[in-house]
Amino acid sequence: MHKETQRLIELDREHTLIAHIGALLGWDQETYMPPRAIEERSSQLALIEGLAHEKAVNPEIGELLAALEAKTDLSDDERAYIRVVRRDYDREVKFPQEFVTEYAKAASMSQAAWAEAKRKSDFAAFRPHLERMVELNRQKAAYLNPSAKPYDVLLDLFEPGSTQESIARVFSVMKAYLVDILEKIRSVPQVADLCSGRRVDPAVQEKISRYLMKVLQYDRERGRLDVSAHPFTTTLGADDVRITTRYVEDYFPSSLFSTMHESGHALYELGIDPGPEFRGTKLADAASMAIHESQSRMWENIVGRSEAFWQKHFPAISALLGEAGEGMDCVSFVKSVNKVEPSLIRTEADEVTYGLHVIARFEIESALFDGTLKVEDIPAAWNEKYRTLLGVEVPDDRRGCLQDVHWSMGAFGYFPSYALGNLYAAQFWAALTIEVPDIEAQIAAGDTSMVLSWLRQKVHVHGSRYQPGELVQKVTGSPLDPVWFEKYLRAKYSRIYGF
Repeated sequence: MHKETQRLIELDREHTLIAHIGALLGWDQETYMPPRAIEERSSQLALIEGLAHEKAVNPEIGELLAALEAKTDLSDDERAYIRVVRRDYDREVKFPQEFVTEYAKAASMSQAAWAEAKRKSDFAAFRPHLERMVELNRQKAAYLNPSAKPYDVLLDLFEPGSTQESIARVFSVMKAYLVDILEKIRSVPQVADLCSGRRVDPAVQEKISRYLMKVLQYDRERGRLDVSAHPFTTTLGADDVRITTRYVEDYFPSSLFSTMHESGHALYELGIDPGPEFRGTKLADAASMAIHESQSRMWENIVGRSEAFWQKHFPAISALLGEAGEGMDCVSFVKSVNKVEPSLIRTEADEVTYGLHVIARFEIESALFDGTLKVEDIPAAWNEKYRTLLGVEVPDDRRGCLQDVHWSMGAFGYFPSYALGNLYAAQFWAALTIEVPDIEAQIAAGDTSMVLSWLRQKVHVHGSRYQPGELVQKVTGSPLDPVWFEKYLRAKYSRIYGF
């Protein structure tokens, strides 16, 4: 390894340590921080973000990159590492220091305002904060690439190489088959919802969550489970990846599948292994947010909602539920948690309608940054999207445009990652089943270790060494193709619904 690479790694690790300190402050804000601490916490986060930015734009990084890029004897790892550092450095140097601290403080205040507005179902109270975050993201896009469409710039931050047009094309294909499958399901007798209305104490739900974390092999020595308004996963270090969930007393599957979803994220983070030389560097980051979502969605849905999985684990869950679980067996439970029905809440949506929730958000974000939609008109636009795409009426802001935390953080362009993650997950799963044809039998026997082992070797270990398109090509032998998700859905739901 060249001495310039070694020095670059030293500087990179300093930046990573500061970023992890910021993540710890953010985790505390969402879990245990007392409400009145928000103003000083916002200042703390702004300070940390400012320090991280100073480290990220150190001129020495640019000099080291230039020296390394002139060399012809770089190793493959060095080339991959330099590519990732160059990408991030070229972004960071475009942001003024004052913008970084201003953005961090505004985002922290905005998240707190969102949580309170959601509790009260009061969009008007959140509106000024959201307007500020939209404006700051316009500025961010202008700093990064003033000649490009703002939304294209923001999308690229989460899924490198993507644009509004490219995602719209994929979503057009996906929307067509989602609507077709939904219509077929509506034309046959419906599955009973046996889970809603069963009151399950949060303490019992926590026991179920911890049981599932153990089943999925989430290492509790390297993470923990807590409660937050919106479930999330955060990385505070290579051996400290934490998750949260939320407990809905009259619908226990909410916490069950949120825990599996977030565990999938955590397993990815904990499985990234670029080698000891690059530990704690940008090469230990995820390939993209859509790849990240593919891991969470695979564990939550493809594994977690399968009959094979519950053949082994339903008895244990039933025992924990006690009286609340009476009247359900494994088959009826699996059908219930796979019931397809247009609904209000994205995080609790079934696999078929979930993509329509994402498309609604994508179309609203597109309009926001095209200038054809004002922040004040978001509730009306949201309600209309849900009426036309899902056929449901939104009763209030809490279950409408205030349901997600993302916009309060300024994460515009993130939502498409969820739907793209479904596509990646289905394609990865198809490749896995070809290589391990008895995988369902293994899962039915209570053994998910082969799933984790395969993902570790094929996806996790690489970190950001490959671009998303390169990774899916390497793992599956073909570029991303929405057809694999369609095949998965049609096969699964034709069995459940008999169409």
